Amino acid sequence: MVSKPDQVVLAPFNPEGHWALLAINAYEDTVFYLDSLRTTSKATTRYVTDTAIAIFHSQKNINKSRKQTLWRTVKCPLQVGSTTCGYYVMKYMREIVNRGSIVISDSVCYISNYFFCTYNNFHEY
Repeated sequence: MVSKPDQVVLAPFNPEGHWALLAINAYEDTVFYLDSLRTTSKATTRYVTDTAIAIFHSQKNINKSRKQTLWRTVKCPLQVGSTTCGYYVMKYMREIVNRGSIVISDSVCYISNYFFCTYNNFHEY
């Protein structure tokens, strides 16, 4: 994992056919979890991510500030339908990069207008 202080690593993942997103700040030992269904089990993902952060701290000689990595579930819009999770993850990543923060717009209309205009125009985004 490569990062700098005050940066997050965006890690989209697909456990069991559903896309979700982790925004990892390894220096602050914090993981932000974004899931448009809010139903995905994060037990395995949590173990792997916590282990990766521990290895990162060891390699960088960083003393952990807490016993366990802080996991924060970010309130984000629920997806409409059962096949749109990938679009939501892309929207979350775009908002994080453009805003420079983990605050995600909770407007479903915004997502609908932004991502689901037409499939023909998708290449513009």
